[in-house]
Amino acid sequence: MKKFLYVQPKYIREFKCDGAKCNARCCRGWQILIDKETHAQYSQLDDAEKILALMKFNSERDGYFVTLDERNFCPFLNENNLCRLQLKYGEHVLSETCATYPRRIYDFKKFIERSLTLSCPVAAEIILLRDAPLEFELVEASEAIHLCGGKTEISPVYADDDFFEKMFDIQVAAISILQRRTLTLDQRLIALGFFLDKLDEIFSAGLGSEALEKLIAAYESESFWAEQFPKMSAAVHFNAEKFSELMLKVLVELYGSSQRLIPNSSFLIEHAAARKNFTARRATFLENFLVNEFFMTVCPWKFEASIAKNFGVFVAKYKLFELMAFAASQKNFNDKDLIELTVWFTRQADHEKQFSQIFLDAVPDDIFVTLETFLETT
Repeated sequence: MKKFLYVQPKYIREFKCDGAKCNARCCRGWQILIDKETHAQYSQLDDAEKILALMKFNSERDGYFVTLDERNFCPFLNENNLCRLQLKYGEHVLSETCATYPRRIYDFKKFIERSLTLSCPVAAEIILLRDAPLEFELVEASEAIHLCGGKTEISPVYADDDFFEKMFDIQVAAISILQRRTLTLDQRLIALGFFLDKLDEIFSAGLGSEALEKLIAAYESESFWAEQFPKMSAAVHFNAEKFSELMLKVLVELYGSSQRLIPNSSFLIEHAAARKNFTARRATFLENFLVNEFFMTVCPWKFEASIAKNFGVFVAKYKLFELMAFAASQKNFNDKDLIELTVWFTRQADHEKQFSQIFLDAVPDDIFVTLETFLETT
């Protein structure tokens, strides 16, 4: 039997979809798409007429949407918020959407990457509220388990073929930078920016595997961190005014106003010390957020854009989340409240079409400008 190689965070083992625990967040309040293949499968079931009566065809999505009940819930949920169709017929009757969420899956040809999006509160709690750094593993899956019978959605990776041979090593090196706890979170992102800039140079110049191996080895060396990184950090000059202006601009474009978070352009400058104290207190939570997002979005190849642009969007979205979390902390938010904020923010980032485009338009196509716009060296 054919085996499939998966790269995944170890937290995948801990996750179990539990509608009773999260009040079926993914089964209410939004349009649940049923692909045409699953719709045809439903037409062969014993109670097909009743099932199909609860779905309407949508030509734009080339599929069917479930008609939600008066509570705005999926009508196939039982009193315990579990799927009646799955309970009666088995997992193979799940649609592509239901089989996938909250998983994110990317095909790297020789292996597959799988992780969980933080828009699921059960996943967010498992991922973010742990003190230890996120760990990753290689596992094999049988053909029977792989992609839930072919229904799991696989997201594209926008990269040249040469990248696929080296992506895993690059991701391991980048994540190790983000998990370097002797540095502040901003310092880690600065180091990552320099790493990705050099990576871009290596691939643009066609320098090959040897140059890449030397780059990764340098960042694994303690002498590099002791001698070279301080020089890199000293070359970055944070522009607080530009940071405030860009955050204001993004907030206005996203929400029509920034008043609840940033009442004026000087707010972030005036509260710089308090923000640093907050990020220090919540460093583990924020680190896990960053690492999961980096891996889950296959940064810096999520968008069909340059490495610099992808990095800029990654940093800018994180800084907006950090800002929102800081603002929430002023109201004495606890862990549960912070998870709720993460779920809300990630759901917007995942499902609002204009969300990523606003960041793509706003961030510079230059890694060093990004560093000086968003990140502080101390």
